[in-house]
Amino acid sequence: GFVLLDSPKWDQKAILDTLSRKWGIRPDPGDEEDASEPNIAVIKVNGAMVALSLMPDKVPDGEAERYAAANYFWKEAVEVTASHTAHILIAVVDQKLTPVEQGKLFVAVAASCLAQPGALGIYTSGTVLAPDHYLRVAEDMAHGELPIMDWIYVGLYRGEKGFCGYTYGLTSFGRNEMEILDSSHEPSDIFEFLYDLCAYLLNADVYIRDGETVGHSAEEKIPVTCSEGVSLEGMTLKIHY
Repeated sequence: GFVLLDSPKWDQKAILDTLSRKWGIRPDPGDEEDASEPNIAVIKVNGAMVALSLMPDKVPDGEAERYAAANYFWKEAVEVTASHTAHILIAVVDQKLTPVEQGKLFVAVAASCLAQPGALGIYTSGTVLAPDHYLRVAEDMAHGELPIMDWIYVGLYRGEKGFCGYTYGLTSFGRNEMEILDSSHEPSDIFEFLYDLCAYLLNADVYIRDGETVGHSAEEKIPVTCSEGVSLEGMTLKIHY
């Protein structure tokens, strides 16, 4: 993920202090951050590597601005994103943690960066999210819930024969992205259906496969097929909703 900044400066200590104070996450003993690298902070948390890099430039090629346009919840997304002059690159790497555990650690680190002065938003999961939105969703973890909306973006658009929706972010959790194509349902219904399905998959740690069915109840059986993506590259699950 990329935390967008209004100027090419940061306070590594403040970020790590927030990570400790707010989220109870501290570097492993003997692995405290090396202050000799002013633009890089690398720590280990329960054996997982967390790397933060201050990049004193905009995200290249207008990529962040282009994806910010997809955020229909934030009217000023493109304008605010275009004003960034630097960014913090965040990476969490570990093969021992589950994807959900890695994702929770990532959200805590990203939220600690977004809580600092000068943070404009975060480019992640196919769009740019506002700091207040990301921080509000991150609070779900304090109540034992998963921060689904910080992980998964649900895109919506009008197709030739109806409304369409897609997920962006499920591949980080070892699952195919999902699409609903040319549906007669309203965009709000498509958003809610895909969001609820993502929450179910990650909370219950289950998988949907080609030929299975999904639904709001045991009686509702909506068919699922797997084929080449329409809105996304690669194979996606088509939910015939």
